[in-house]
Parts: sequence; structure tokens; C-alpha cells
Amino acid sequence: MKLPNILLLLLFFSFNSYAQEQYLINAESGLNVREKPSVNASKIAKIPYGVLVEKIEDTAIPLTIYDNGKPVMGKWVKIKYDNYLYLVSKEKEQIQKEGYVFDGYLKQYNNPNLKIVTKKINELEYKKIVSKLPKATHTYKKIGNLDSIKTLLKDKVIWKTIFYDDHYLRDDAIESITLDNGQKLIVSQESNDYGFSKGWSGYYPDLGILLLEGGHSSDMVLNIKTGESNNTIGNPEHLIPSPTNKYRLNGYYSGQECVIYSLQKKIDGKFIYLGKVNPDYDICIFNSFQWVNDTQFVYTLIFPEDYAEKNPRLTYYTGGIEDKTPTTQQASNFKTIASLIKIRTLPTLDTTNFDNFSQDNFYNKEAVAVLQLQKIFPNYFKEGYDNKSIASYRLEFSKDFYSLVIITYKGDHEMESTLINYSLNGKLIDYKTISYDEIAEGWSRTESKIERDKLTITDILWTDDKQEEITYFKIASNGKITPIKE
Repeated sequence: MKLPNILLLLLFFSFNSYAQEQYLINAESGLNVREKPSVNASKIAKIPYGVLVEKIEDTAIPLTIYDNGKPVMGKWVKIKYDNYLYLVSKEKEQIQKEGYVFDGYLKQYNNPNLKIVTKKINELEYKKIVSKLPKATHTYKKIGNLDSIKTLLKDKVIWKTIFYDDHYLRDDAIESITLDNGQKLIVSQESNDYGFSKGWSGYYPDLGILLLEGGHSSDMVLNIKTGESNNTIGNPEHLIPSPTNKYRLNGYYSGQECVIYSLQKKIDGKFIYLGKVNPDYDICIFNSFQWVNDTQFVYTLIFPEDYAEKNPRLTYYTGGIEDKTPTTQQASNFKTIASLIKIRTLPTLDTTNFDNFSQDNFYNKEAVAVLQLQKIFPNYFKEGYDNKSIASYRLEFSKDFYSLVIITYKGDHEMESTLINYSLNGKLIDYKTISYDEIAEGWSRTESKIERDKLTITDILWTDDKQEEITYFKIASNGKITPIKE
């Protein structure tokens, strides 16, 4: 709702014990909840896009589905869900239940790939930066008359007309919304304490956002096009786009004297929820916020003891976005595959051979493509080569790249383990064979000792005598594997 006389932008962060396990539904047509972790299990609910759920258990049961012909990889997870905003099942009373969903369509609410770095500066530095910035205004067309809104949305929104108690008669209660994709969402009336506030509420046709008033004068925001609500979108009055519209600051008044802020990112022409704004600590009040470029900004904060003052004291800051969020299904699939691989602690030995390793649950063609194994083995998919691969383990050399050890069978008589380093978005950086075995002639084998700062590879050849050749490599900070001399 409206803030005090001084125009303040307020920021508030709240935490709880399961905050890191909160996920958003990322399927635009909604996500089915099943009684058991199987596509053949009974459907018990369907949760709309943008609704928040709690993940309570990983099953490690993998699943790949195809969305418009493209593979989406993930696993079954157990969640806790409710019907606070929309009815997700036949129950009309408020519920909180558990079930299983495919996590390929879940998005972490607190984005671990989003980091905001801030630095305190002095007033002179702040004014110097701001003086070079163009003046920007951010306004969106707003329709503030409820009757006009009803006429405009007559094919999209059904307003409730029948009430069981005359004390609750009103003309601004929403019964259902029909989204752009044709899905009809039924609004839960058990929790429907929001309505139209004359002079404040309104519909923003360019954004498809309907702004209503909730309890404690809070903002209740609904996207009529997608069904999203406060979890992922905000009050248009708080939207501040970056210079080229790559990102935008987003927020809504929570009813607790604060505005909860998040960032959105433009992907394929649509703004998508990216994550909370710096959830690692609390910032209580923004006095101003301006973008310098698409990833940098400046802002001011009011001294807490000066909130009610006409001329409050300010502190000045610069900030920057470090965004490593996957933007393609390929990158998302890679992270899913990596997350299913068990971590092995360093240092470790790799002596993988036919005697100590056996596996028959090999990666399918889609997983091989995601891991880009055809770049390592150019003949991987060619007829007659019969290559098959499976993960062995994952190593943690750095937080800046992934290190996976993949075992590849070359027909029935050869196998090798390959240490492969990938960027955080799944781009192949470098690789090295760290173990090898063959049973056709049994003359050669490769073994390795892997330490945090060194890779020691021993190539063994049996002829008349056992011969060993030892080479040493370093894992560089950028993921490159470079030879070193001992």
C-alpha cells in the first residue's frame, strides 16, 4: 500500500529453518503432484506456476521428460504444499499436504547462483556517480476504476457473486482467473482477505498485473496472464528496470512496514523471477535506488533513528550483480546430472578397472549430449563403436567449476575414467584420462592419485617387465588441467 510522506523504498528479509528448501513451481501450465514417485502413481494435486512449495525429501530417482521435444532432466522429490492462494485439488478448505513432484520444474526461491556485492561510499562519490546518470522515470498505464477493470477482464476474471453470509457481501472478490494458456485457476476463498482499494488498487494492462489490497494494507499482486503472485512479481509502482531492461528491481509491500524486494531477469522476451535481493543480511530501508548499468547500481539508506525525520541522514552505497543462473535448459540439465553424482573427498586414488567396477545403468543419449562426451570421444555416436558412459564420482576442487569423473566403456574390452571440468553452466573446460583398463590383451593400465593441488597419473605397461611412466598435472583456478614438471 502507500508508504509514508517521504517516498521510501523499503527492503526486508525474513528467514526460517527451511528457507533454503523453498522452491517455486516453474512449469507454466502447472505441476502435477503424485501420491508416489512414479509417473504411474495417482495424481493428487496440480500446483500453478509461481506457487511456493517446500521440499522435504530427495528420492534420487531420476526422470527425464520431453517438453516440446527437448529433454528436461531431474528427479522425484517429496514436497509439502497448500492451497492458500489457489485450489490445487478437490479440497476447498485450507490444507497442507505432502506428495511427489518432478524437480525439473522447480526453481530455488533463494537463488544460490545470484550474489549481490555492495560497498559503502561517501556522499561526494555518490553524487559524482549520480550526476552522470540520465534521469529516468518508470511509470506504467494504470486503470483505477473497478467497473472498467471488470469490463476489460470479462473474459479472464470471474468475480464472486454468491456469498453464504450477507456480512461478507462484496463486489471485489475474485472467484477464478483464466490464464493466457487457457488454464483456469480457482481462487481459495478461505484465505481471500484481499480486495479493491479505491485510489490505490488497479490493473496495469501492459504488464497484466492486478494490484489489490490485503491484510494490514499489504499489496496483493496477481498476474492475470500467468497466475503468478507476490512470490515472483511485485507492485508495478516499485518496478525499476536496468538501462537495457536486462534486469529490474521488483517489490511489494508486505504489511510489516517494509517492501520485500527481488530481482527479475529478461529471458526470451519475458521477465522471470531471479531471486531475492541479497538474502544474506537485512537492509531495512532504501531511500533511493538507481541503476548505473545493467549489473551495477547505487542506493542510499536512511539512518534507522531518522525514519520519521523530514531531513534524515543518509548512507551511500554502490552495488553489483553477480548472476550465474542457468539460462538454458542445457545448463539446467547439466546441473541436474551433476547433483545426482556423489562427492568423493580429496585426496583420492582412481584405480578403476574391470575387476572393481561394474555398472549397467548407463547414461542415455540426451545425458551424453549434455555432458558433451562426443567432444572427448569424437566417435561416440558412430555405428560400431558401442560407447557407454556412467558417472563415477564428483570432486570439489573449486566453487567456480564442476569436476566430474565419468567412466566410459569402449565396447566390451576397454574402459577409462575421465576427469572433466565444466563451467557452472555446464560448458566443457578441460579433461584428462585418469584411469584405463583393457582385457583383450591385458598389457596396459592407467591409475591416478588426485590431490587438491596435483594430479599424478601413472601409465603401466606389462611386457617382459612392468614399466611405469608418471606424469604430473595441475588443476588451475580456471579449471584448465596443465602439465607440471617434478
